[in-house]
Amino acid sequence: MKSIDQDKLADFPLRRVEILNWVLAALLTLIAAFTTPYFIAKSVFIGGLLANISYLFLKRDLKNFLQGKLLLSGQERMAKVQFYFKYYVRLGVLAIILYILVRRGVAHPLGLLVGLSVIVLSITITVTTVIKRFFFTAEEA
Repeated sequence: MKSIDQDKLADFPLRRVEILNWVLAALLTLIAAFTTPYFIAKSVFIGGLLANISYLFLKRDLKNFLQGKLLLSGQERMAKVQFYFKYYVRLGVLAIILYILVRRGVAHPLGLLVGLSVIVLSITITVTTVIKRFFFTAEEA
């Protein structure tokens, strides 16, 4: 059995996920624009935009937490509480925004769902390529 190479796992391409988020949001919006009514295509765009903005805030907070900026103060428990508090506040704000958009008829729920799924898709694609690279390296081929 192959031992886990910690350097390969530690080098998770967050920047690639970020770029892929925007590319997938644009691609899904274009596909929706040509295959669905304008209202749904606009909803896909809004969902992708909200998902990407939320991802950027999460990425910033997670990097700060994992790099130890919050942990260096010696208050590890407080750093965790602060991280999770920000996470749930952000999630709550996103839920309120989505509720308002759907309630006022600004966006279609299914279009928003498709737009919000860009993060899941890009992380899945990136993880798949990382796993493929890890397990099927050129030396084994």
